[in-house]
Parts: sequence; structure tokens; C-alpha cells
Amino acid sequence: MSAPALPVFPPSPENEALFAQIPGFRQTPIPVVAFDGPEGDRGPEAAGAILVLHMTMVDDHERTQRFWRQVALTSRAASETPGFMRMIAFFDGAANWALGFWRSVEDAEQFARSRAHLEAIKEMHEVNFEYMHFAGIFQPVETRARHAYCDGCGAEVIMPAATCPSCGRELVDVFVLQGARS
Repeated sequence: MSAPALPVFPPSPENEALFAQIPGFRQTPIPVVAFDGPEGDRGPEAAGAILVLHMTMVDDHERTQRFWRQVALTSRAASETPGFMRMIAFFDGAANWALGFWRSVEDAEQFARSRAHLEAIKEMHEVNFEYMHFAGIFQPVETRARHAYCDGCGAEVIMPAATCPSCGRELVDVFVLQGARS
């Protein structure tokens, strides 16, 4: 048996209409940005620390582009740092967010003390390319197993696993798949 395909399915118009009924619901037409690190083949259950970043941009093209330059440089450095799993950045109107997944608080703190990060923070303060900024490292209160449901027999499988223990069908781990593309 071949492994299942894992395409992206946007909500149907009917489901979009259900979302639209939620007070304050919004969609921002800017893409999600994501990248993996050395631990990118691991799922969220392996994260021992989650970095939450928030910022809003200033209405100044030059300073905003300096911000994006620092994001690219800092992201490249993070993507090569031991213990880094992945970063996902997204936009909620004018509020810009990023979630970074690290194997441990110590790994995240070590990166915060790295040259690349310290240079980015120094430039942020010197140039003032953000209107608002927040950064915090959080630890999971309870880490649970990640489950997959075999599309061959329907068995619930605790991940990571290469095959279904009930029927032997190959399983696809989205994090291994995405990490292999990096």
C-alpha cells in the first residue's frame, strides 16, 4: 500500500460562511511564513519551549525593510541552531505573530544570547523599526502524544511511527516530510 497524500484543503465556501459568523473574525491576505531547523523532523509533542513573538510595524518603508532584513538574517541563524524545531509567522491584521518551537528552554535561551540575535535586538533598538514588540518563552504545562489515524484501517496510531501497527500501511509524518524538503 502506498502512503497517503497530505494536500492542503482550504475551507469550502459553506465553511467560510460559518467562520464569517464569528464576531471579530478576520482573514489577512498575507502569507504564512515558516521554516524548520535541525530538529524540524519532530512534531509539537517534542517541544519543551515555545517562543511567542508579537510586533507591529511602523509606517515607514525603509525601517520596515530593515526589519524584514533582520528577520531573514535571524531566521537563517535560528534554522541552523541545535534544538530549534520550527518557526511559523503569520499576520492578524496589523498584529504580526511568530511561534518558535524549541526542544528546551535552554536551547531557546542560548539562541537569545547568540551573536545573530543580539545584533538584531541592537538594531531594533537603534533603528526603532517596530512600533510594538513582545517576546516570551513558554513551557508546555502538559505534553500529550500526537495521533494519526491510518487511512487504510482507521486505527489510531501514536506518532512518530513509520507504519500502522494494525495493518502495516505506511504512515506519513508531516514533520518528517516537511523537514526532508528543507
